[in-house]
Amino acid sequence: MIMLSNTGWKSGLKEWIVQRLTGIYITFYFLFIVFYLFLNGGFTYLNWINLFSSFYFKIITVLFIFNIVLHLGIGMSIVTTDYISSSMLRVFVDFLVNIFLLSYIFFIMQILWGFK
Repeated sequence: MIMLSNTGWKSGLKEWIVQRLTGIYITFYFLFIVFYLFLNGGFTYLNWINLFSSFYFKIITVLFIFNIVLHLGIGMSIVTTDYISSSMLRVFVDFLVNIFLLSYIFFIMQILWGFK
């Protein structure tokens, strides 16, 4: 009988699906920004302020940030698993990456919602 040794969150199929879905969201976000700036006269400060002044676009951007963090977290976990053989060092590097990603969320939230 074959037993799955890893039945929790860190299964390869779940990570593969989540990484593909987050990649699709990231792609559509960037395409939206490119088309918005192209249709509204290019990359100017006024266009940028108008885009980010919308409450709905801020929500879409928050979802984008969470998608990037999830995408990067999975990717870095795979990289550390593949290239760092020491368990202690791998856990430490994963911890540092997760602290960096959480600080990324914190600072982006301050930038998005802190300024008027």
